[in-house]
Amino acid sequence: MVNLLNNMFIPFRSCNFYLTFSFSLVSFVFLSTFAFTEEEKKFQLQVYLTKKQAFEIAFPGADKIKKERLWLTKEEIRAIEEIYMYKIYETRFTFYTGIKNGKSMGSMLIDNIIGKSFPITFMTVLNTDGTVRDVEIMVYREPQGWEVRYKSFRSQFYGKDTSSNSNEILSISGATLSVRAIKIGVYKAMAAYKILYLDK
Repeated sequence: MVNLLNNMFIPFRSCNFYLTFSFSLVSFVFLSTFAFTEEEKKFQLQVYLTKKQAFEIAFPGADKIKKERLWLTKEEIRAIEEIYMYKIYETRFTFYTGIKNGKSMGSMLIDNIIGKSFPITFMTVLNTDGTVRDVEIMVYREPQGWEVRYKSFRSQFYGKDTSSNSNEILSISGATLSVRAIKIGVYKAMAAYKILYLDK
């Protein structure tokens, strides 16, 4: 009798399991889609500089701009991470170097780094000695924190190099995550330039 009852309930339990599983799956997909939609609503594309405009700012009056795509060795990755103090996931860096009268005007790296939810596109311009000459926000996608594009913030990086303390860069109220992202990005650019150019 007990066996008979168990056999009767097996299909019911199996059906109940699949119903529960299906409901959980649907709920997860719905909630995930809702959360993504909410983030989408916050998305605000603000283009401040095109690539052409960025080149004009980085290398005014340049005769030509040389593009160098540098693939990283394991040793170079380790060396950059040691200076940078963060793990990097890039396998290559693309630097642009302005040339005027046959001489280098310095180099520029365009990068994307996540602010709070969306990537910030920015450029770091470096002098030939590896110090920062300029930092510019090219595309901003967050609904807040856009104050990082102000020169009063960006100018704090001018003259910095890999030996500079990043804690000297002052934050901005309401833009903490964006400030942190730009700091991390600029110091990554400096570390990469040092290993790929200055230490060669």
